[in-house]
Amino acid sequence: MRTCLLRAALFYFRRHEGQLKNSSSDEIEALADDAAQDAVLTVLSRLSSFRGEARFLTWVSKFGVHAAAAMMRRRQWREVSLESLSEGWGPPLPGLTSEQGWERPELAAQRLEIWAVLNEMVRDDLTDKQRLGISHVLFNGVQPDEIAERAGISMAAFYKLGHDARRKFQQGLERRGWSKEEILQAFARPA
Repeated sequence: MRTCLLRAALFYFRRHEGQLKNSSSDEIEALADDAAQDAVLTVLSRLSSFRGEARFLTWVSKFGVHAAAAMMRRRQWREVSLESLSEGWGPPLPGLTSEQGWERPELAAQRLEIWAVLNEMVRDDLTDKQRLGISHVLFNGVQPDEIAERAGISMAAFYKLGHDARRKFQQGLERRGWSKEEILQAFARPA
């Protein structure tokens, strides 16, 4: 099983070798070995969920690929200072006020108003940790586990932080007269 996981991890790293361009083959093999070890633990913890719909080694291989992908995402952010990243709040994103190249003024105005309310809530309602955590995940694509590790908190604590922030957003929007349905409708793609 471990050999299969190692092969799956190496396969993933080879397919994404452009992202590992500064790594030697020994480093890549060590990464694959670490990913395989992580995957062994995951497979053992989920062995009871194997339903036999695929060959066992096919089922196991996906854990090797997932472990390698997670390792690559974490590695991508290792050298980046989170403090140097933009929070992303402020001016609206370019696509926020237009829809597929043509303007709809009423929709653009509604979206701008919602964006202003969200910015106000981020500034006034969220804690610094909530604001930074959410903005790094939403705007910069940083993985939650990387943020939690750098902040020195557990993943459970990070998820709680996100849960509390979502609750504050929901309560803040309701206090300001916006329903979830109105917001979803404003940002929905046309049918």
